[in-house]
Amino acid sequence: MERLSGETVAGAALTFLAILFIYAGSVHPIWAVALPADYILLAIGIGLIVLGVISTQRKNRMHPHSEEHTHY
Repeated sequence: MERLSGETVAGAALTFLAILFIYAGSVHPIWAVALPADYILLAIGIGLIVLGVISTQRKNRMHPHSEEHTHY
């Protein structure tokens, strides 16, 4: 049973990075130039989190007890 996928971890990292850049853009005018790219990065991060959650749910539904019961 998989609980955390690579897509979810990558999405969380991109989301954190985007929030950090958006905060930097609100504090410093040079970083404010890149705000449109930061919002795109945020959308990609949230999309990866959603994709990771959906793929994990599908994988767990297809193989509900693959780790507990191995039949050879």
